[in-house]
Amino acid sequence: MSVQRTKIVTLTDEITALGLKLAGIGEVSSIKDGETGTAELTAYANDPDIAVLIITEDIGDKNRVIINRITQKPWPVIVEIPGPDGKKVRESSTLKELVKRALGIEMEI
Repeated sequence: MSVQRTKIVTLTDEITALGLKLAGIGEVSSIKDGETGTAELTAYANDPDIAVLIITEDIGDKNRVIINRITQKPWPVIVEIPGPDGKKVRESSTLKELVKRALGIEMEI
């Protein structure tokens, strides 16, 4: 049995979720201020239909241990985007590092 991962889903704050809905993203979930989104994140990570999970940096920071565990597997690929407060200042991940983490191979870019 072959699993076809076809879904792109998001888990963000309410403001970012509204913007993603207006942009046409199909499956958009949001959490309220003060929530971590751990349960939703875990459920999405275990869904065999999800190929890409888009989260805000805030949610990523609150769930770093879970994110690190999820990224050890090839699917879903987790993409962190800035929230309404803008991009957080942190050590940057180059595209090469992201490809290696997501696909497990090194590429010359």
